[in-house]
Amino acid sequence: MKDSGQQSLGPIRLAAGVMPRHVLCYLFAAFVSIGLFTYFTALTPYLLRVNLGLPQAEHGRVSGDLQFWQEIVLLVTIGLWGAASDRIGRRAVYVAAFLVMALGYGLYAFAGTVGQLLAWRIVIGVGIAGAAAMLSTIIADYPDDGSRGKLTGIAFFLNGIGAVLFFVGLTRLPQMFEARGSSELLAGRYAFLVVTAIALLAGLVMLGLKPGRPDSAAARTPLLRLLAEGVTAAARAPRIALCYGSAFAARADMAIITLFITLWVTQAVADTSLSATQAAAKAGQVVGIVQGASLLWSPVFGFIADRMNRITVLIVGFLMAAIGYGWVAVIKDPTAPAAIPALLVLGIGQGSAILASTLLLSQEAPAHIRGSVFGLQSFCGALGIMAISAGGGRLFDSVGPSAPFVAVAVANGLVCLWAVALRAVERRQQVTAPA
Repeated sequence: MKDSGQQSLGPIRLAAGVMPRHVLCYLFAAFVSIGLFTYFTALTPYLLRVNLGLPQAEHGRVSGDLQFWQEIVLLVTIGLWGAASDRIGRRAVYVAAFLVMALGYGLYAFAGTVGQLLAWRIVIGVGIAGAAAMLSTIIADYPDDGSRGKLTGIAFFLNGIGAVLFFVGLTRLPQMFEARGSSELLAGRYAFLVVTAIALLAGLVMLGLKPGRPDSAAARTPLLRLLAEGVTAAARAPRIALCYGSAFAARADMAIITLFITLWVTQAVADTSLSATQAAAKAGQVVGIVQGASLLWSPVFGFIADRMNRITVLIVGFLMAAIGYGWVAVIKDPTAPAAIPALLVLGIGQGSAILASTLLLSQEAPAHIRGSVFGLQSFCGALGIMAISAGGGRLFDSVGPSAPFVAVAVANGLVCLWAVALRAVERRQQVTAPA
């Protein structure tokens, strides 16, 4: 007999006390979140050029440093947001996170120095930490266990659709405002104010989430204990250690696309007749190609992955990522039509690497310390973002735009070789194991 406390949203069976409108509000957050997490990164080169008049030779270092400090802020605050949500409820935290993001967005385009950019980037980072914490927490709260996969799949699909919309559509906003008579400076500010309004709208929509504290808040693992349990698990299970290494490379993959492709495109068109607003729109198109390929390929790769050994899946995923980054590194102009095949392979490789890493750890993480294992995986991923942001920014300026892509191609290739070696060891163990 169906529990009267449980409802459904289409094929998704909901946990007791969760109503369809709560889920719809969450899905709106899933739709706008990834775009809000990355839009300011896509337009940072525009601000460096128009607002600050910063020499092009310094763009890579400054952009990388901004991303580095944002990741530090996220690491420090994401656990605090999560703990707060256990005490005052998911709804209050989600509303607050979007409002903090809106504040940061509203001020970011008015920065006149690198220090001001960093200050408002930190504000945005605090908001992102809260929204990211709730994005993953609510997906565990709202569905019934039998429908968790369905809701997760829909949320991930909306993540991708929203990201493509932000990159392909909203990066054109400065160009649209300039065409209506605004200066480049005002056009950029108006664009950020539009996105500020989207963040405010999201905060209002979050008022429709389930109110009150969660029925059973999981205990928050202290950071030192999380690290100890996660490291112990890796020492005992080579597959988990591989997952940590793959997270370092895969999260770096995500950062390099929004950060350095945008910078590269902006610089590639700097010597042409394109204005800063047109350059921002072009960068959005290029990143949109990559994200669109990842979005369309991920369900296909997921279907294939269910029929293969998980390490073999990781080998294939990171091999495609290494090929994609290596191919992009050798192209001369990322805006040329000839670059599209490389960009498509890059998107396919990026999506495959992230999915392969997640699938393997989902299979291998022991149930009693799953939170610690996934927590350390996230920590390793954050280290990957910080490494490519700081190091890649300096490589971008000192060596050239392709240098960060070479570095990430090498990182993905090393993970692939690590996985090949582990697969070979496991096969030998199977052959020599007594019958």
